[in-house]
Amino acid sequence: MKLYDISLRRAGPSIPDRLAAARRLDALGVAFVDGGRPARSSYPRTFFGRAAAELRLRVATLVASGGAEDLAALLAAETPAVTVVVQGHGLLVVREAVRQLVRAERRVVVEARDFFDGWLADPEHALEVVLTAAEAGAETVLLHDTAGELWPDQIGEIVGTVAETGVPLGFGCHDDGGSAAKQLLAADAGAVLVQGSYAVVRGGLDRVDPPSVHSAETGVAPVPCPRLEQTVSAQKAIGGVR
Repeated sequence: MKLYDISLRRAGPSIPDRLAAARRLDALGVAFVDGGRPARSSYPRTFFGRAAAELRLRVATLVASGGAEDLAALLAAETPAVTVVVQGHGLLVVREAVRQLVRAERRVVVEARDFFDGWLADPEHALEVVLTAAEAGAETVLLHDTAGELWPDQIGEIVGTVAETGVPLGFGCHDDGGSAAKQLLAADAGAVLVQGSYAVVRGGLDRVDPPSVHSAETGVAPVPCPRLEQTVSAQKAIGGVR
């Protein structure tokens, strides 16, 4: 199980803080460091320029993220990998965006926002989005629980069903209260990439609480999950660094 950090999608941190966070995450073995959306803010554009000159990451891969309509900005960032955030885009748009990035020799992750709500409404179409992205060349399709209304066991069941396609899957969510349980069950169900804010950046590297799974909060009893041990270790190691 690999980690995908989105702490630097925030607009606030200074460029030196962003560079420091990227180095620290790299040292901890995080697989992907998302530097932000270059089409939306000057912070990511400046960061990517400085990163190209100053960062020498050993483990982590730097990522630029944005929508299918942001291809020019994503390519201009010149990162080795790109995350295409899709939400309500048609299949043709998703396919063409991924193909263009692959032709430009970028590694591509497709972040499917509102995937689980879409699955509940029309599972066949939701599955087609996953298959379309994979067939176009995406190396991972990240299923995003954007609304955060599903229970962890529902997340695990759906991820398990989609994993039967053989497409490499990731998981992300905005539900802070139940995110640890959802990450745990998504990983056990077959997600090979887990997205989260493992380095919370506020004027430097700030603390981040390690994940905990409490039945009173999530309805899921604490269960050991070896594939999430790296998540816990990363968060504890980053926690408290100033």
